[in-house]
Amino acid sequence: MMINYNPEGKWSVESVQAKYWELCLSLGGVSGFEPQPRKHTNHNGTTWIYNVMDSVVDGVQLGDKACVQISIEYIQDNDMRSTTGYIRERMARALRNCELSNKQKSQLADTFIKQLESKRIYKEFREYCRLFKKIGVEPYKKEIEKYTNSNKQYIKRAALRLLA
Repeated sequence: MMINYNPEGKWSVESVQAKYWELCLSLGGVSGFEPQPRKHTNHNGTTWIYNVMDSVVDGVQLGDKACVQISIEYIQDNDMRSTTGYIRERMARALRNCELSNKQKSQLADTFIKQLESKRIYKEFREYCRLFKKIGVEPYKKEIEKYTNSNKQYIKRAALRLLA
């Protein structure tokens, strides 16, 4: 039996690897690194193939600029599947320790503000708040402040957490 956590389409193993090699040409990558899904087989013969995005997080931790960009795009896309929230949470944690360009900071900030607008706040938003503070909340302060008066308590809390 095989359990595969990799989706088809935009975030499939093949698509992520192709995007990685494309970005390596323009941004640079870490020598010897390639995003690969982890596999585990238990004593009964059941094999789990974990999401390739887990290895992209490992690339971010190594300082791979291509993986940093893929992570930002993955957070923006907000793909909802099994374990994707956990992966985005790890990505946000890893991105806090990376050098981000102004464009990348802006991409992330816009994504976090759009989540406030859409009123779709998930567990990983706590890590997004920590990353947003590293990016710098000040340029977005006025935009965030309008959510502190939300009648939805979780939106109000998220906005106040960003401003704290």
